[in-house]
Amino acid sequence: MILEALFLGVIAGKIRGGDFKRLGYVFFRVPYILILSFILMIGTSLLVFLGNKVVIDNRIYIYIVAYFFLFIVLFLNLHNKAIWLILLGAIANFAAIVLNQGSMPIDLLVLEKLGLVNMINLIKEGEILSYIPIQDASMYTEYLAKRFALPSFYPLKHVMSIGDLLVSLGLFLYIQKIMQSRVYRRTSRMIRHDYR
Repeated sequence: MILEALFLGVIAGKIRGGDFKRLGYVFFRVPYILILSFILMIGTSLLVFLGNKVVIDNRIYIYIVAYFFLFIVLFLNLHNKAIWLILLGAIANFAAIVLNQGSMPIDLLVLEKLGLVNMINLIKEGEILSYIPIQDASMYTEYLAKRFALPSFYPLKHVMSIGDLLVSLGLFLYIQKIMQSRVYRRTSRMIRHDYR
């Protein structure tokens, strides 16, 4: 849903009088740490899916490090109001994953409604370790689980958590703000934004 949020943000930004060119002047503090965080998250998920035992056994620690890097970046960019939503969403997903030993709870009934029967069977059999049934979620993390399906008219089948929704909304608003901001350069050539 991340790509969809970015795309819709661009469309909404243009409708509201924004400029595509301003997307090229995005100023985001410590972007290299953000990239490292994404590499760790995506790489871990991929290796878990491929059955790498070392990564499977240590995935919770890798996720903690990855989210630690992500939180650093988000905290350093909280001057952008939309980042607060992204931060809240990231915290929600982090809590759900870490409190369940590296697995995100997911509602199997929602998957069934979407016709993803094969995925349900694989989760029940423990073949997809990135997810656990929502019934097995620890403490109150079932409220942070992936339990919201996109409308039936949407071509792709997605199940989202409250954290995913907050992150997507934050990105949607952030892109619009960038497109509507007045960009200027200082003599140091550091790019700044003066939000309306």
